[in-house]
Amino acid sequence: MPIRKATSNLPFSSTLDKKLVAYAAALGTACVGALAMPQAAEAKVIYTPANRTILFDGKSILDLNNDHVADFVFSREGLGNFSTLIILAFRPDNHVLTPADEGYAAAALAAGVEVGPGNGFVGGAAEMEASCICSGSFAKTGPWVNATNKYLGLEITINGQRHFGWARLTFVAYGEATLTGYAYESVADKPIVTGATSDNDADSAPDSASLHMGNPSLGVLARGAEGLELWRRAESAR
Repeated sequence: MPIRKATSNLPFSSTLDKKLVAYAAALGTACVGALAMPQAAEAKVIYTPANRTILFDGKSILDLNNDHVADFVFSREGLGNFSTLIILAFRPDNHVLTPADEGYAAAALAAGVEVGPGNGFVGGAAEMEASCICSGSFAKTGPWVNATNKYLGLEITINGQRHFGWARLTFVAYGEATLTGYAYESVADKPIVTGATSDNDADSAPDSASLHMGNPSLGVLARGAEGLELWRRAESAR
């Protein structure tokens, strides 16, 4: 029986070797691009649904960007027969949008109103509603009297940059409201529209197509960002 000699692996040709090096470089570039692209996509409206009772007792807070630091607090001021419900900026660089004719009140906005750099804001305390027991009767005044699904326009500071947001409330009684949602724009200085829960005003949850997208092939990755974009379009169209 003839004895077969062990053969060593043949060296790659210079042409093939250059092609593999180029492919590896393209693949590495594509992978870096794939990691970088989702970071760019992070710019969006961050929406938080809610169903929470707000009492104007100085204990109910609003953490607009959910960083576990209060941005605003709901409180009450008054003396004798007079009382005022206020939203108070918990930090000096946070602000509340005001009506054009009332510099120290909190505007009760409808849905679809843009909140951004062109608006007027006030720091410190902004009045939402006031009451008076006068001549034996109880009277209420202010922009939030009997408000249903109205929006606060808000400005907060994140890492030294201002971001705009909204909070939706319904007043159920004097000194009590229900917070039903809030949102902020993750891009600094970019306006937000009251009621918007994503950049295209659609539901903020991922769509069903993106949940069922598979993984791109090595050939797609080798084409870089262009290949990934074409792959995403094809997968979404399935």
